[in-house]
Amino acid sequence: MAWQRRVVPALLGVVLAALVAGCTGGGPEPAATTPPPVAEVTPTPTPTPIVKPERPAAMDEPTTDGAIAAATYFMALYDYAFSARDAESLSMMSAETCKFCKYVGDSVAALVVSGHTSVGPPVRVISAVSTEIRPDEWFTARLQVAQDSTQELAADGTVVSESEANLTDFVFALSWLGDSWRVEAVDLAVIEK
Repeated sequence: MAWQRRVVPALLGVVLAALVAGCTGGGPEPAATTPPPVAEVTPTPTPTPIVKPERPAAMDEPTTDGAIAAATYFMALYDYAFSARDAESLSMMSAETCKFCKYVGDSVAALVVSGHTSVGPPVRVISAVSTEIRPDEWFTARLQVAQDSTQELAADGTVVSESEANLTDFVFALSWLGDSWRVEAVDLAVIEK
């Protein structure tokens, strides 16, 4: 085993001498190198995940604050229905007689059938007031809502239609069913475009 200790250092010495001689100019000059071409790549934007809104705890009580929370949550479900092309949660909160609710459900179903999508920022509730009509049972809620411009896009990304930004009053008729809210009717009036 003693021979291994002497041979390895001797071999290392020969290899190092060869490397030093190669670096000191005895060999051919390295070829000129050009940097490899850099392709310009535009990153594909990552789509923002569509998250179903969480039901606020304020909806747990039949109060004017609960009615405002329910109406505000309904507006979040409205955004979600168009963005995710899924109106099931909004429909579950809607009375069968609610014409606006049915209109939203039908509009979302038409998006699905056409293969179109709806894009735009979520609506913003600017102000809200509520009135108790019948204690612990019937309420109204008036929400002033700002909505930026939204677009309906075809499957290939072309713009099919575009809505203008607007400020709208949404007036809700809400009922408390013992442990949950139901939207009985929605009336709206555009304040400004």
